[in-house]
Amino acid sequence: MRRERWGALARRAGMGAAFVFAAVALDFVFRDLSLAQLREAVLRQSPLRLAACLALTACSFACLALYDVVGVHVAARGRVRARLALLAGASSAAIANTLGFHAASGSAVRAHLYMPAGLTGAEVARVVSMSWLSLAAGNMTLLAGAELCQAATGVNPAWHLALGIVIEGLLLAWLAWLLGGPRVLTLWRLRLPMPPASLALMLMVLGAIESGTALGALYVLLPADLAPPFDIFAVGCIAAVILGVVSHAPGGIGVFEASMTAILAGRGRPDLLAALLLFRLLYNLLPFALAVLALGWRSGCRSLAARPCSRRPQSRNGT
Repeated sequence: MRRERWGALARRAGMGAAFVFAAVALDFVFRDLSLAQLREAVLRQSPLRLAACLALTACSFACLALYDVVGVHVAARGRVRARLALLAGASSAAIANTLGFHAASGSAVRAHLYMPAGLTGAEVARVVSMSWLSLAAGNMTLLAGAELCQAATGVNPAWHLALGIVIEGLLLAWLAWLLGGPRVLTLWRLRLPMPPASLALMLMVLGAIESGTALGALYVLLPADLAPPFDIFAVGCIAAVILGVVSHAPGGIGVFEASMTAILAGRGRPDLLAALLLFRLLYNLLPFALAVLALGWRSGCRSLAARPCSRRPQSRNGT
């Protein structure tokens, strides 16, 4: 009981610290800006850029949905329909990106969808782990490419070249390990079957596309004079996303915006804050709303299908 009490207190303290951190970060972003300036900057955003952001967002979430298709293929082959896996992958990502606490919120959505379909808790955990593995492999692939591009075109080429080679070496070592036959990664009590090397390579490519389109959805909204080359932007944006996740602030709110403002040296620029808020609206809140509607519609349809008839059908003779 005492251990549970201390655990509950630690969780509450962590949540409180996350909200304080988010409030301080938001104060850093909004200080010296007026709502009138922000509103004007939002209205000046090009419709073409907004359309590009929506298209890149759709591509990113399509890749996120495919993560779960691969996950159920590896962890529970032939037991989940692809349509359900697509819904689980996209909706869990949309909800976790907005609410934060990715491991808990994303797992809860997948358990809500997969367990009625016959998967056990351990199998759901394997699908979640496979999704995280795909995300990590994709980010590492994109980061390695960005570092190698900076080595060819930017300053400090030796440092960027070394970092890019190290990341690429880790990915190639992982693929070489998978070539040795069926592999299982054991983490405490969780046994995670690894995909074959060919499927892992596909996950790396898919993850790089997902990460690139997610970052591109923000990049197309940035003011032209603040937008660095995409390879430099990608490295900074991935770092900002990681800070947002580690902070445990809901959706990384405030922390992500403050990090990007500092990285791009755009404090006090209403057009930069407008781009960040529009990205938050189009990449986070819009998919979140669509996911909630889709899950609610599915639950409603299942409830109606399971409801017994209110009266027995009469026979032809009326008895």
